[in-house]
Amino acid sequence: MNLAPRVAVSLLFACVSCLAQTGKTDGRADALSPKLEKMPESLEVRFALSALPPHLRDGATTYVLDPAAGYVVNRKGTNGFSCIVMRTEWAWPQLAFRDDIYVPICYDEEGSTKMLPVWMDVAQMRSRGLSPKQIYDETMKKFDRGIYQKPVRSGISYMTAPLMRSYPAPNATEVMTMALPHYMFYAPNVKNADIGGKPSSPYPSILPQGPGPHDVIVLLVGETEKAKILADSSDLLNELCSYRKYLCLNPASSEHH
Repeated sequence: MNLAPRVAVSLLFACVSCLAQTGKTDGRADALSPKLEKMPESLEVRFALSALPPHLRDGATTYVLDPAAGYVVNRKGTNGFSCIVMRTEWAWPQLAFRDDIYVPICYDEEGSTKMLPVWMDVAQMRSRGLSPKQIYDETMKKFDRGIYQKPVRSGISYMTAPLMRSYPAPNATEVMTMALPHYMFYAPNVKNADIGGKPSSPYPSILPQGPGPHDVIVLLVGETEKAKILADSSDLLNELCSYRKYLCLNPASSEHH
């Protein structure tokens, strides 16, 4: 069944086409964190690179997650872009970690220097068994101390993958599998009032990524472009659905996997 509801996500995204599985959490940040499973490397690399436009993929650096150690380089690129599949949301310390978060994201050179290190450190801390609250507190300390710095120029992180699975809103307690290809433009310390941002709409709006310095302007791709991304990614989507049924955009198809 194709759900396709419009989800209000006041601070997170403009609008969301939610096509598949939700997942529940007990909401306990002190619950034993499930161990992350290493994704098949070729699938993880393809999934990560799907966040980039095709003309940038061959030159990008790709990382894969070693759950016991954090992210490691799979391929060193040449064009300044870096791609990962993010597996741990750090900004919800009240919630237990999960093993079913998958968010492909690619940063340009500036984002690779200033923003990617946050996700790298979070993955490494989780590999050492730190709790959501411990990781949140440590990450916030690094923002406060200036260890994590805001971008010094305009730039972009691409999230044009055909699929992502995470929380649809800051106050959500369930994750969703979403077809939500979009762009994120660095806008440190910018607020919705500054740009006329309209959350819960197809128009640009601000997404905080940290306590301010890593704010970005989120812009969804158009419906025609989205349809092309999904069509061009059919093989990848089928492989993701075969790998884990909660990564199926069409829940009905998961019955066959």
